[in-house]
Amino acid sequence: MQAEFPVIIVIGTRPEGIKMAPVYLALRRAGIRTILVSTMQRDQILQEVFDLFGIVPDYDLEIMYPGHDLFYLTQSVLEKTKELFSKLNPLLVLVQGDTTTSMAASLAAFYLGIPVGHVEAGLRTDDVHNPFPEEMNRRVIGVVAQFHFAPTPAAVANILAHGVRRDSVFCTGNTVIDALHIVKEKIITGSIVVAEELKSQIKYAQKHDMYIATLTLHRRESFDGGIERVLQTIKQVAKTNQEILWIYPYFPHSPVVEAIQKIALYDSPNIYLSEPLNYSDMVFALDAADFVLTDSGGIQEEAVSLGKPVLVLRDKTERMEGVLAGRAQVVGTQTEKIKEGIEWALEESRKKRSHFTHDLYGDGHAAEKIVAFIQSRYDQLQESAFVREVKEWATTMPEKNRMDYWIDEQIVPISQDGQKEQGI
Repeated sequence: MQAEFPVIIVIGTRPEGIKMAPVYLALRRAGIRTILVSTMQRDQILQEVFDLFGIVPDYDLEIMYPGHDLFYLTQSVLEKTKELFSKLNPLLVLVQGDTTTSMAASLAAFYLGIPVGHVEAGLRTDDVHNPFPEEMNRRVIGVVAQFHFAPTPAAVANILAHGVRRDSVFCTGNTVIDALHIVKEKIITGSIVVAEELKSQIKYAQKHDMYIATLTLHRRESFDGGIERVLQTIKQVAKTNQEILWIYPYFPHSPVVEAIQKIALYDSPNIYLSEPLNYSDMVFALDAADFVLTDSGGIQEEAVSLGKPVLVLRDKTERMEGVLAGRAQVVGTQTEKIKEGIEWALEESRKKRSHFTHDLYGDGHAAEKIVAFIQSRYDQLQESAFVREVKEWATTMPEKNRMDYWIDEQIVPISQDGQKEQGI
């Protein structure tokens, strides 16, 4: 199948890259013309994802600069995607999740009358300020999207509760599980080389029968003291319990670095600090862990899917499936809750519950299901794109030469006296 009008995928951050890579690859395998657009919202770490999956973006909007804010990002993505979408006239724009890139790109498509498909649709905390600005972003995308690819039945229910038509909502699983399976297989087969220092830390812990805890902590809603509280708690636990190795790849945001320095986290011998891990190394660290502490959305899903107990370092989560299944706890950034959660996670780790189902967030075939839907609507989407192109072409003609169009299932030229021409 060779499309005249393309499907466009817009990616701005590493999580988007990880979750949309399987979709991009599946579309290409299906022979659907696919264009990948990167805004480089997170430059270097996003490039590592492209390299991992063997993907080269067709367009790089290059709109990032150090210290950019949400106002600049929203305006820049909106304007540059408008220009690109107008030029390419895609039959469908696919965005993922809840980033500002996804929100602004979906809004540009909406303004141009281009259908939007929302991957990982339907997640909600029901608090527009938490997480910020992600909860608002995904609500905006949910309003303008024509097709909603929900990861779980609970996400489907959330979308339907907002009055969306049932025939535009599809439960596919989360594409992050597709990516997780792909990368884990690459690690097992040795086609990916894991960082030697990380591997050495994990081997040492396993040799000495230590528990391994993988920690991620970087969200802006914890910048008001939450990060410092969490890290201080971890340091206390690490001091009193030398049987746990803590792996903490930290983001070099100023509040995070300042918190690490203030409490001298690097003084603890059983806390391994590193710069952000690439995705394959993070999968290795998650798979090796006995339990996980995170304020990331995707890592909640990945860790649960790998059978790990999870402590959610946020006050609210839009991924309640793990909590309801007894595999995750929401502990926020309060010291006592975190300590209690660590005791729970250690006990869960000791149980080694191999019978636990790992497919709460998908079976690893979400991308294939999304592509199958696009194929089922392919002709309809092509016709809509053709209509948009003709209408746009008509508006560029000089007034005296312009041919107006009457549209009723097909395009029919109008004669000079306003009557439909016969024999068309």
